Amino acid sequence: MALSRWVVGISALLLGACGGPAESEAGLPMGDMSTVEQRAEEPGGGTRYGQHRTYYREAAKVNWAGAWHADCSGYIGQSGQVTAYYTDTFFICP
Repeated sequence: MALSRWVVGISALLLGACGGPAESEAGLPMGDMSTVEQRAEEPGGGTRYGQHRTYYREAAKVNWAGAWHADCSGYIGQSGQVTAYYTDTFFICP
């Protein structure tokens, strides 16, 4: 019998604790949403970059072998040969 009163008492405490907003939230005023600034950004952040890679025939990077270019619209172009020697140039898209 003592066990059943204990279970009823704990159940009543749990049910009372779960209902309604917390006391700290009840007294807070609602914020004014008319002053919130909204803006759209591209996925991955606000600044987008394009890339140009130039391939060379040797480690000294004197003789051109090929090129690879990714523009701001998402188009990729490649010409010549792909080698292990290259330089990358990044540019900010408008």
